[in-house]
Formats: sequence, structure tokens, C-alpha cells
Amino acid sequence: MEQVLSIVIWHNILCRIHGKTWRMDCSFASAIEMRRKIGYTSSDMNMTGFTGNARIKETLRGELGHAYLISGPEADERRTLAGILACARICQSAGKRPCNTCPACEKAKREIHPDILRINREAGKEIPVGAIRQIVHDAATLPNEAEHKVYLIEEADALNQSAQNAFLKILEEPPSFVTFLLLAENPLRLLPTVRSRCVHLSLVPEASASEAEEGEVIELRDEFWKAYTSGGLDLLHFCVGLEKTERQVIEGFIEVTYMCFIEALGQGDANRAKLQTGVRLFDNLRDDLRFNVSAGHISGKILATLL
Repeated sequence: MEQVLSIVIWHNILCRIHGKTWRMDCSFASAIEMRRKIGYTSSDMNMTGFTGNARIKETLRGELGHAYLISGPEADERRTLAGILACARICQSAGKRPCNTCPACEKAKREIHPDILRINREAGKEIPVGAIRQIVHDAATLPNEAEHKVYLIEEADALNQSAQNAFLKILEEPPSFVTFLLLAENPLRLLPTVRSRCVHLSLVPEASASEAEEGEVIELRDEFWKAYTSGGLDLLHFCVGLEKTERQVIEGFIEVTYMCFIEALGQGDANRAKLQTGVRLFDNLRDDLRFNVSAGHISGKILATLL
């Protein structure tokens, strides 16, 4: 009864603000269904050596994107994931990649492949704009051996502001054969315009999320798609229920929902403006989580933005 009453109260408030109950159509369900019909599976990439983080593995189904921001507290985990992605890009196998056995993969593991370029900062210093200008210049040339070339920036959160600004254009419109991997302990040190141009892979310590929680996250995401597609009271009801959801599940929900917004936007849907709103909203929510905001704050922000 209390939950029903809460829904009615929220609905009345929103109707007074907007003058009506808003309904918004979107392409999330169609985008996800399209991906399923194409036949993407979790075996598209060989994730040997990368444990846990089922949400990231789901995000990496299908064809890889051109820019990834890999964040998390453990440098070794960031490097492991970046190494797998870089290796997958240059792998010569006709099957799932990386195969870890072809000559290209062997070179990648020994860090001598000419098409995987690593950018490191000097100890205690920022990465200057000159380093990015060199990348921009070099990215115009074709790969030496592989089909792709990969730029791996070890501590991207050490890029100074001028370097980040110089990075924006090529991050948004890179050559088709170029992939960028930005590793960062604290992604908030990067400009929002840099973060928005990358698919953000936020690593979660293995012990922090159980299989049951992973299942709850996916279920919550699917409930959100349905509620968002229907709009109005359905979305309101979802947000009321979100306030009673465990914090860790909410964190996972925000992450996978952000990734799905990015994916739907990449499908070139006509509702581009609405999808961009969703991307900005969930990217902001990811930032809000770092300040230990309440579930009520998160649900309220979703309502205020999407209704």
C-alpha cells in the first residue's frame, strides 16, 4: 500500500510540473534485439586471464569499438584487460580473438608488436600535449603488420588539460584502423568530453560482486528498458522500486545501462537526441556514485531527466 501511495504522489507531482504524463519511445529494446539476432555471444572474445567482471564481458560482446576507457583501483587488472583488447585487435586468428598462439599474439605478449604503441608518462609528471600531437600525427599512417593499430595510454588520468583537448577530435573521428585504450585509476580526472567519446569499462574487484548480484543487475536493466519504453507510470514505478534496491546492484545497473545507451546510440537510431540525453544522465550517475549518493537521489535524477 505504501509503495502504491508513493507512486501516486510522485505521479501527481510530475503531472503538476509537466502538465501531463509524458511517454517516451526509444530504441533500446530494438537495439538489444538486433544484437541478439545478429548472433553475438559471450564467446566472441577470448577473455582467458580476466576473471569476474561479467558486466564488462557482456559489454565486449560483438565487434569492438574504437575507444575504451578502462578504470579501476588495481593497475594490474587494468593492464590485463587492456592487453586482451590490444591483442584481440592485432590477432591473426580466424576464430575467436585473441588466440594467444599466433605470431602476432606472441609479439603482443612480449610487448614488441609494432602496431601496439604504449604511451607512458615520466615519473611524477603529467603527459604533455606533445605526446598527443605525436599520436594524432602517427595515427594517420597505416598499420605495419596487423589490420589495426592500438594506442595504449597507461595513465590517461595524467594527461594535462591541453593534451586532453588536443585528443578530442581524433577520439571522436579516428581512422577506421585505429583503437585507443585509455587506462585510468581515477577517470574523473579526465574531461567529460573525453569520457563521453569512450566506452567506459569500470573494473570491479572480483570479490565485490556475486553471481546472484550479476543476475539482479541484468534483470534490473531489462526492467528499465521496458519501463523506459512505456514511460509514464511504468517508469515512475520502476524508480520507486529502485529506491529499495541494494547499493551494489544499483552500481552495476548504472554501469550496464550506460553501456547499452552507448550501444543504442551507435545503431544510428532516429531518436538520437533522447539517446544522448540517456548517455549523459547515466554518465553523470556514474560520477555521482563516487560521492556515496543515496538510492533516492539516483531514482529522483532518473525521473527528473527522463519524464
